[in-house]
Amino acid sequence: MSTADLLGSAEPHGDPSTHRSTPGATVTDEVRYLTRMAGWAGIAVFALWLCQPLLVGLLAGSGADDTPDLAALEANSWVGGFDAALFSGIGVASLVMVLSVWRAMRLTGAADSVPATVGFAMALVGATAWFWVAGHGLSMYTSVGAGLGDVTGDSEIQAASLQASYLAVTAGLLVVGIGSIGWNLLLATSGRRSGLIGRPLSVVFGVFAAIPLYQAAVPFATPWPILVAVLGSLILGIALLVTSRKRR
Repeated sequence: MSTADLLGSAEPHGDPSTHRSTPGATVTDEVRYLTRMAGWAGIAVFALWLCQPLLVGLLAGSGADDTPDLAALEANSWVGGFDAALFSGIGVASLVMVLSVWRAMRLTGAADSVPATVGFAMALVGATAWFWVAGHGLSMYTSVGAGLGDVTGDSEIQAASLQASYLAVTAGLLVVGIGSIGWNLLLATSGRRSGLIGRPLSVVFGVFAAIPLYQAAVPFATPWPILVAVLGSLILGIALLVTSRKRR
């Protein structure tokens, strides 16, 4: 199987050179530009996410508690701003990726259906959920979060209250996973028809769309399906960069 077959040998649903009334060269150039932009954005999502396990490892190495109280947060107060910047960056990169791919699909006439639009809407919900994660995580490091010490000096009660905040952050990450279901189905269908990816990758994204359902099927499981959204961004990013080079 050649690289062309894997990444983008699909026949576009519509011929970009004759789509609507836009000049062919202009449309082709724009699709190539959008594909390249989405590719770099997908890689950026994965690269930024890699900073998170590095941060967790750094904190674990410094003896940070898995169930911290307010004093533990104050001892590493820089974490709030770092996480907020990190997750906001992932949100921005995700939006660039989603909007660029959607625009390219529209230009090739492969995303005009209602199901495709629903997939796009779910992708936007998933991308914007990163900002919820950033904002809620930062809230614990504000004056409101510091007010927990005024409510109670009991470290166990503080840890329990902070655990509730971590649940809200996890909820945001689960929304990312839920949104990725529609996004991956969009890639598996319209992505293939538009010629942005080939048939093998469309199958991969179809499988990715089903993986987040594991969280609903297995109560109290570790929320690892979120990694599918991040890994999918890397795979898509590489594929789109290769496709953009082939379109020259």
